[in-house]
Amino acid sequence: MPAKRIAAAILQRPDGKILLLKRSPEHTTNAGKWCFVTGYIEEGEEPEAAAIRELEEELSICARPVQAGGLVVVETDWGGTLHVFPYLFNTEIIDIQLEGEHTNYTWIHPHEIYQYDVVQQLDEDLIALNLLK
Repeated sequence: MPAKRIAAAILQRPDGKILLLKRSPEHTTNAGKWCFVTGYIEEGEEPEAAAIRELEEELSICARPVQAGGLVVVETDWGGTLHVFPYLFNTEIIDIQLEGEHTNYTWIHPHEIYQYDVVQQLDEDLIALNLLK
């Protein structure tokens, strides 16, 4: 089975905090876990374009990334492989409007990620963007 390609959009405020979203219990993968804005990269779509699209679809935020991270390879618990392309987006302190895909959100410092039940290897997205060592 070929690897599924995923774009990840990480929002960061001027105070250095990043946005975590809690997936709804009905989510098809990793229900109830914390994650970033993510989505599948469509056929023929560039990873950066997918990250921009997902950010707009999930949070109604139109922005361009300020940094791209290196490829993160995730060997999933269910036996698949994901190729994750993380992108960093700067934002002001804003009110987040959730849609049905997520039930909660929080702003955290990158090192606090280990205090949350996150999707597999989420910290590696932050490492790829030099936000975590």
